[in-house]
Amino acid sequence: MTQHRHLVISALGPDRLGLVADLTAFLAERAVSLEDSRMAILGGEFGMMALVSGTEQAIARVEEELATVLAPKTGASFVTRRTKSPEEHRAGDALPVLVVAESFDREGIARAITAALEKLRVSIVALETTQWSAPFTGAPLFRIEIRGDVPRGTTIGTVRAAMEKVAADEHLDVEVRSPSSGV
Repeated sequence: MTQHRHLVISALGPDRLGLVADLTAFLAERAVSLEDSRMAILGGEFGMMALVSGTEQAIARVEEELATVLAPKTGASFVTRRTKSPEEHRAGDALPVLVVAESFDREGIARAITAALEKLRVSIVALETTQWSAPFTGAPLFRIEIRGDVPRGTTIGTVRAAMEKVAADEHLDVEVRSPSSGV
């Protein structure tokens, strides 16, 4: 069996219709699988981070052709980095956790939450923030969603207690749960 190699691709460029179709076609034409990705429009820019896998030859071809084939077609800039498979990297005994907080938007919310998680040695696997205007008042609202890995010896209850303290100090609504459990 041929061992697959893994590559992280990041892209940033002007948003346009068909950009994701161009990206996925480029990968498929080179026999590379899109394993995990995050794509978003931020302002008028399209941003992507993706983990892809394929044979050594397929990955090398992607690395070689991103700048000459895909960049001119999309107008995006690409950065790549070889990496481990997710199975090689993630701790098998870590407990997954989901932290969601909402509040009126102001500076320091993300810092307070991530600092508290760092003290507990919770590894942040994914973080997403969103800001929007409240209905009727137009006040800026903020939401942060963090998926993390809780280390062995720390409980979800310990994480929940730490987040409740942050919630009280920062005037946030915070929810802490297992990502697989319901709301």
